[in-house]
Amino acid sequence: MKKFTLIPFLLLAFLGFSQSQFVVQNGTAAVYSNINDALTAADNGDTIYVPGSSFALSNTTIDKTLHWIGTGHYPGYTNATGVSRITSDLTFTGNCDGSSFEGIYFTGDLNFGSSDNETENLLFKRCRIDGTLTLRTITSDNPDIGTYITECVLKNIDGQNGSNCVVEKSLIFGAIIDFYQSLFNHNSHTPSERGYYNRETISHCVSCTFTNNIFAAYSGLYDGTSSCVLNYNLFKGSSGSIADFSTERYDNTGSNNIFDVSEDEIFEKITGDMWIFSYDNDYHLKTGCPGIGAASDGTNIGIYGSSKPCKEGAVPFYPHITQFEIDNEAGNGQLGVSIKVEAQDH
Repeated sequence: MKKFTLIPFLLLAFLGFSQSQFVVQNGTAAVYSNINDALTAADNGDTIYVPGSSFALSNTTIDKTLHWIGTGHYPGYTNATGVSRITSDLTFTGNCDGSSFEGIYFTGDLNFGSSDNETENLLFKRCRIDGTLTLRTITSDNPDIGTYITECVLKNIDGQNGSNCVVEKSLIFGAIIDFYQSLFNHNSHTPSERGYYNRETISHCVSCTFTNNIFAAYSGLYDGTSSCVLNYNLFKGSSGSIADFSTERYDNTGSNNIFDVSEDEIFEKITGDMWIFSYDNDYHLKTGCPGIGAASDGTNIGIYGSSKPCKEGAVPFYPHITQFEIDNEAGNGQLGVSIKVEAQDH
């Protein structure tokens, strides 16, 4: 282990490039050769920088607050560093309040909370999660868990009746399940053709608000979704099929929604099936799509709306390496190294 008293962001980006280096930082910083040693040594509140490669954890239960930062998950934006990928199913106990995750590709399920201790105030930013994200262990009551998810690629997300969650500017390819008094804004939602609850779009959500979203699904609200407000959304189907939210049966209401938009009119470029995420797809609205300029804030419906649209490539906020070159031979006793680093403006 090597210790440093101060590491600037550029050096952290360089260490993140190395597939054998994990940086744990909280004031001072320490560097470890594998992720399991780094997690064991990390103290509550530390930041762990995950380099580009695939990693499995030997201990899949996390019991402390950590801030996880990776290189990103979009291949075109991680050519120099590689993708930060964690392949284990993970459980985070109720002692993980305030944890954050940025720029990491999780291939498995993520489960949060304990039966007697909720995990509160989580942040997910510019991550990809292929498994189900479950925010509570139990379904009783409606506690304020305060989860914030932004600019992510998701499958099923299950709030387990937790409240005060925000999901925005994210691509969702599964079901939205069991949220209470939560906000879904500027997302693009395309559930799998063979997804959760018979491909239903929203399942057992109560008193939630859905604004400025694209719903390009095959069927509508699942029984148990009630008292929700759906405004300024774009629907692939008609109000009688996919978006039957105004009936007395469900007690949902909505206004200024756009219905009956054909699949070919929505996104700029889709290769293959719409309900399967692909890095080759372009999720901007196609020219002429009725969702352009139709959001409540006057911007576009979907992830590229709002005053701060989803960033291209969804790389983390901190400086990241986009190009790394080393000369094959030294000249005059020196070896040429060229590093190109960029940072997002938000």
